[in-house]
Amino acid sequence: MMRSLYAELQKAKRRHDLLVCLLIPVAVLAWAWPSAPGGTDDLTTAFHALFSSLPIMNTVLMPVGTAMLASRLWDVEIKGNFPKLLYTLQSRRSLFTAKALVGTGEVLLITALELGGTLTLGLWNGYKNFPPAEQLIYFFVCTATVSLMLFFSELLLTILLANPLPALCTGITGALVGLFSAFMPPIVVYFVPWGYYIPLGSYILVSWDPDTRTTVYGIKEFNLPMLLWTAALGLFFFLFTWRSIRQKEV
Repeated sequence: MMRSLYAELQKAKRRHDLLVCLLIPVAVLAWAWPSAPGGTDDLTTAFHALFSSLPIMNTVLMPVGTAMLASRLWDVEIKGNFPKLLYTLQSRRSLFTAKALVGTGEVLLITALELGGTLTLGLWNGYKNFPPAEQLIYFFVCTATVSLMLFFSELLLTILLANPLPALCTGITGALVGLFSAFMPPIVVYFVPWGYYIPLGSYILVSWDPDTRTTVYGIKEFNLPMLLWTAALGLFFFLFTWRSIRQKEV
């Protein structure tokens, strides 16, 4: 097992996966930086404003980012039909376990870098009312859970079709559909997994007065039912991906 994991890490190094993992949070911060409150703005609710916008940014960027990682993770196996060779050298279980661990680690790294970069951005601008620990943990868990669910769904698509392009197209289309789902009735959101970042966010915009330019943010209760549903959906894609590898004809 350790040899399989080491081999996957070497593949990830040659694919420059770390660069992709850095590119996604950098893109989020580059988007958040111009719109982040600063200067003479009211900095007491600045962290609220920042964390209320992050789910929207993740809805646009993460489906594409996880699709890139998933397609690249199986890209070597697609080229030259390498599974025929790999399945003679190692078990399918060890191959899938190593790839799942590497992919999970990459998604967790992206989430951690995004959260750390966001907090650094806020402290750099002198924001007050630092978010409580439970809010930060909830944000990390929700973002990672949705991202892992999308990652394994796109990895499954790549394996079933033996082509990375459909996963990338699905990620791009899903980002647009997920953003549009924010304006749909709440029940519809459950059928648009790419947009789960938004309803799972706990910081929300309550009101905005155009005359006084006063913005009021609030904190809603944790959406644990949807978080559990997302985790269950991610587990389904995880198990279905393993089943596809185990039964795939080569």
